[in-house]
Amino acid sequence: MSLVEIKDLKVHYPIRSGFWNRVTDSVKAVDGITFNIEAGETYGLVGESGSGKSTTGKSVVGLEKVTSGSILYNGKDITKADNRRKLDYNRDVQMIFQDSLSSLNPRKRIEDIIAEPLRNFEHLSKDDEKLRVLQLLNIVGLDADALYKYPHQFSGGQRQRIGVARAVATNPKLIIADEPVSALDLSVQAQVLNFMKKIQREFGISYLFISHDLGVVRHMCNNIAIMNRGRLVEIGTREDIYNHPLHIYTKRLLAAIPETNVNQRAAHRASRLAVEKIYEDQQSKYYDEDGMAYPLVQVSPTHSVALPETIAKQLASQEGEVQA
Repeated sequence: MSLVEIKDLKVHYPIRSGFWNRVTDSVKAVDGITFNIEAGETYGLVGESGSGKSTTGKSVVGLEKVTSGSILYNGKDITKADNRRKLDYNRDVQMIFQDSLSSLNPRKRIEDIIAEPLRNFEHLSKDDEKLRVLQLLNIVGLDADALYKYPHQFSGGQRQRIGVARAVATNPKLIIADEPVSALDLSVQAQVLNFMKKIQREFGISYLFISHDLGVVRHMCNNIAIMNRGRLVEIGTREDIYNHPLHIYTKRLLAAIPETNVNQRAAHRASRLAVEKIYEDQQSKYYDEDGMAYPLVQVSPTHSVALPETIAKQLASQEGEVQA
């Protein structure tokens, strides 16, 4: 049994109009997605802005109301409030937010920010609480003098590490990491990601790693889901997604990864333009009449793609022939 099983999850926001302010339509931010997160793994959820990935993460942690579907944690549906309380779900599932500055209370010292979840769930003595906060700061590579400072006195990377320390304070089973390094410099990104990997090894934490950056996701995740327009368009292992992509949206994301080899820049640009032309000319193959992704079709034990079954099998066969 997986640690978290998300089944046919939907989050729709009503659109009201008219004199009586009636619901006339809805925005389908998340529209029937299904995937599992195993204990101790980092699962990647990738897509551009507006694809629904952050809404998915907030739904899992309980910050967004689920329209329909289920989120099973250790086999229990935590969309029901009674199950959340019985399983101590709010303690076991924490979140690292994208904007490190707005997610930390500017009026509180770092000691109080990190200690807040401990005060909610642990009820330690003052001495034990301070010792625990110091241990958490040490885990993320910050000195003891950080205790008495405020968030604005730290760099973006340091603030994000403080967010990581707060998230792991209660020894959670799962952390939702929503674009945790997107606003940081490359060297600082590497520091934060390495700290997250170190913490995962030490505490056996699972991550739902939400990002638009496939370069970062490749470093962090073994299993990846690609999301577009509220639906999943492709699911697979790192090998499946990066070496055998089948959906045109996945190929577009991969083509957008910057090329660091200057000598290959022209070829990379030509490849990217070719993918973009296929996307523009053949959208009807990859999306239905409403512009939405098709249901997922399994093409291998680890790989599924959102296409009509005949097309999915054909593309998978062509990809296999190319690799052979």
